Amino acid sequence: MGFIIKIKDMPKMLCSNLKFPYIHKLCVSLLSTYLVNQNIKNQMKIIIVIFLPLVFLYASAFAEQQEIWEWHEPMPTPRGEHTVIAIDDMIYVIGGHDVFYNGLSIVEVYDTKNDSWSTLSPMSKGLHHMGIAVHDEKIYVVGGYEQGWRKASNSLFIYDPTSDTWTAGRNMPTARGGLTAEFIGDTLYAVGGADHFALSVNEAYNVNSGTWEKKSPMTQARDHLKSAAIDGKMYVIGGRDFSPSRNFGSNEVYYPETDTWKSLTNMPTPRGGHTISVLNNTIFVFGGEGEFVPFENNEQYLPEEDLWITHTPMLTPRHGLGSATVGDRIYVIGGGVVSGLGISNINESYYNPEVIPEFDSLVFSVLAISLIITVFTMKIGFKQKVRDI
Repeated sequence: MGFIIKIKDMPKMLCSNLKFPYIHKLCVSLLSTYLVNQNIKNQMKIIIVIFLPLVFLYASAFAEQQEIWEWHEPMPTPRGEHTVIAIDDMIYVIGGHDVFYNGLSIVEVYDTKNDSWSTLSPMSKGLHHMGIAVHDEKIYVVGGYEQGWRKASNSLFIYDPTSDTWTAGRNMPTARGGLTAEFIGDTLYAVGGADHFALSVNEAYNVNSGTWEKKSPMTQARDHLKSAAIDGKMYVIGGRDFSPSRNFGSNEVYYPETDTWKSLTNMPTPRGGHTISVLNNTIFVFGGEGEFVPFENNEQYLPEEDLWITHTPMLTPRHGLGSATVGDRIYVIGGGVVSGLGISNINESYYNPEVIPEFDSLVFSVLAISLIITVFTMKIGFKQKVRDI
């Protein structure tokens, strides 16, 4: 019994080198099941302890080999601090600034199926550092900066892709740029940003009434932050206090139903000017900027586990970039390749089999092997028990 008690504590340690969290959880679960089974002889438990983690290591290594970045057709207009969002197979890139820090009104759309770009109707004025979200297949662009850094905007513009037209919504109460925005239900939440100093403000726009309402602020004021909406909650990650020398790894979740915030595990790499995309209810954070260099970092956050995972970095370090998920890929577009006022037209995509449906076949194979081991060991244990009787 002493041997069993000791080995019960070993599954997490034995599976600790597995990079992918779902494989890690599966390995721990199955090992725990095997090792507490009293019908399995200690010799067989030793075999299981050695063999099963090797099976999972092979599966994890196979998945890691498939984690890739690819180049795609560059964006026609190089830019930074623009906004990016996807509707179906199309990715819309809106605004941003040029190399002279002039705000851009240009709108371009990327067709992911054909790897091609088209130009659409521009905004009524040039903006950069805006927030963006989509609702009912219409794109909402809020806040930003105009006239360089000289003026923060409180504007709300709504783009209809079906008619290629822009309309103005009711202005946001607090003018700011470097904010983030998400839709939860019929409400647009505009959070954080800066107007001469970092803000913690949280304002909500109801699309049905066309009115704004102040909500509970974040616990930490910050700008150049990003967010994601999952399961009716808003996750707000990273940002800075108006300077790349004062970056944050802050990770907070907002609950609209109770108008409350909760602090979560910080992002491993403190940064602002990054981008965020959601794939299979997990959050990927790309790029960003330190005091002197742009980042290549690629980190994944699992909300259910409150866990961070480090992945293969971007091909090109960038900040002030944008990203969008289409199908099983995340497209990471534009942004500065040097610290400060950099721009680019780079278009890269990220593919990770762990978080796409095809990965299920790999997990199924591992489960099948594990099931065979279970049946085999249970059979041996049963025969041994009969002999002992």
